[in-house]
Amino acid sequence: MEYDTLLLKCGDGLPSIFMPELQRGFYIRSYEGETVHSFLVDACCMDEDYIAEKIKTIIINGGPVDDIFNTGLAGGTTCAVSGAMPGIAGAMMRMGSPYAPMRESITVKPSGSPESEKEILVTLKLFNVVMHDLGPDFLKNGILVDKERVLELFSSHGEEISSGCRAILFNNVPLDPRILAGNGPAGISELVKLKVETEYENNS
Repeated sequence: MEYDTLLLKCGDGLPSIFMPELQRGFYIRSYEGETVHSFLVDACCMDEDYIAEKIKTIIINGGPVDDIFNTGLAGGTTCAVSGAMPGIAGAMMRMGSPYAPMRESITVKPSGSPESEKEILVTLKLFNVVMHDLGPDFLKNGILVDKERVLELFSSHGEEISSGCRAILFNNVPLDPRILAGNGPAGISELVKLKVETEYENNS
């Protein structure tokens, strides 16, 4: 899978600009039939205890999931991960909710399909406490998005990003951010891994 890498070396406050991108979703490599639990642990590098204690709601293609150990993923899947959501609607969508019978028609059922070696891309979306807890690490390690998302980001926030970054590197080469506010560098790939490194992380 081909992609370019865009590294932003920023001040501490700047990553807040990029947090909404975690809600919009980014690509994670997975395998056809991989269970939701395995995807979160192996592909997303989430801690088992964190999953058990903090993640309360998982939505696959718009439907809530109750059994993360036996529900498999397919190519093109969108997986939204959240902590507890407020209100009755939030309680209904929660994993193992006592209100689950009321949403049975939209609940994602365990697939039972074995994991294959076919590589797929799953769109991961992070919300509320999960976004705030894990978002900075995802940004530090890099989120894979369509190039249009990066160009749109710089078109909307280019000046703010430029003033808050001490370096912008495209495939390890310094890049004028004004190029990203236009059509991007010549030959830019359809996918870009966006990495955001803060000053604190760089000095730690």
